[in-house]
Amino acid sequence: MPSEFVTPDPQEIVNALGVEPEITGETQRTLNLIDVTGEDLTFSYDAVGQSVTVRWCTPSGKVMLNLFREGAVLLRVQEGDGETRLVVEFETGNTSGELRVQVFPEVSITETSLFS
Repeated sequence: MPSEFVTPDPQEIVNALGVEPEITGETQRTLNLIDVTGEDLTFSYDAVGQSVTVRWCTPSGKVMLNLFREGAVLLRVQEGDGETRLVVEFETGNTSGELRVQVFPEVSITETSLFS
């Protein structure tokens, strides 16, 4: 099992999304994407804990999605065809997967998890 979670330089995230990752814990950074998407969307990642959290709420504050995953090995910003997304690759004992959080032009979240 890989022992490292590779994350982009914070400036790369700023350049792509216009939002700076805030330090929200000893090793955790959080992106508050409400100003970017108009949606109450936060994306947190912990390089040491190899985890990510995605939280998406309605304007009234009701949680629509609260997703936590461990085993993250790579976070990258993907841009193209007028779309910008955060892509996280995961590897655990016998599974591998990918979480895609599209930020532009509208929020969309997809995940796959497969036996490896």
